[in-house]
Amino acid sequence: MPTRAAARPEAVAPATPPPARPLALIEQQPLSLSDMQEQLLEAAGGQILSEVRLQRALEARLREEQLKVTDAAIKAEEARLLEELDTDPDLARMLLKTVQESEGLGPRRYQELLWRNAALRALIQKFVVVDDEAMRRVWEVTYGPKVRIRVIVVASYAKAATVAEKLRQGEAFDELAIEWSIDPSRDRGGLLETLSTADPAYPTALRDAIDALQPGELTNPVLLGDRYLLALLEERIPAQDMTFLEARPVVERKTRLAQERMLMQEEAYRLRDEPKLLIFDETLQQSFNATNPELE
Repeated sequence: MPTRAAARPEAVAPATPPPARPLALIEQQPLSLSDMQEQLLEAAGGQILSEVRLQRALEARLREEQLKVTDAAIKAEEARLLEELDTDPDLARMLLKTVQESEGLGPRRYQELLWRNAALRALIQKFVVVDDEAMRRVWEVTYGPKVRIRVIVVASYAKAATVAEKLRQGEAFDELAIEWSIDPSRDRGGLLETLSTADPAYPTALRDAIDALQPGELTNPVLLGDRYLLALLEERIPAQDMTFLEARPVVERKTRLAQERMLMQEEAYRLRDEPKLLIFDETLQQSFNATNPELE
């Protein structure tokens, strides 16, 4: 019986590979990962590949910048996420669970999402500028006057003109929104959350059109990219009684978070294509193309 390895390892007969470990049994018949591989790649392969590609890019950038993602930074990302969902901790946890289920975020993908956010936040910190001008814009958007509007969004000017004529004839805006609008607000009769016409998150053309209205009045069709929008101003809401100095601590944090969010999105978009990528599996290629149609 030999007591040491053979002098020529290549002469040793290769071991028989173990059979694939079953992941489940269906009527006592084993189901392995290889049995489901193509379906899994088709269903989510492209999304997972995109996430791993971005993670590799972030790891490389962190090494270049000599930065690390700590456990504390990951916990802080979760705290921010919960705070954005709701100020009530219990309700925020319930909403987070709903989001995780709807997005298919199991424990591993959820932790990886938090890690990527923490990495992006660390990389963009040196570019964040919180000055009085930026804070005053946030103060005006947060505490200044707001409007409540309903919108109908359609795909062509001809449809916008048809809807506008129906409105002139006295048909109800909310009913037309349900029937004609392609915006998610259609289910609420076109009603949007209250907004500030100083908020740059909304298109300038829409804000300018609303500024000229009185409650009960309609805009003309407004061109937004490749779509047309009609808006009904329902209500003007006065500014809150909150001076800039009183609101400064809250506004400063809001300003920083808003800038971080914007810079993180830009950095993620820039980094996502940096690692060279070759895909050898046709099913995975199709899934990746479906996940990233602009890269085809």
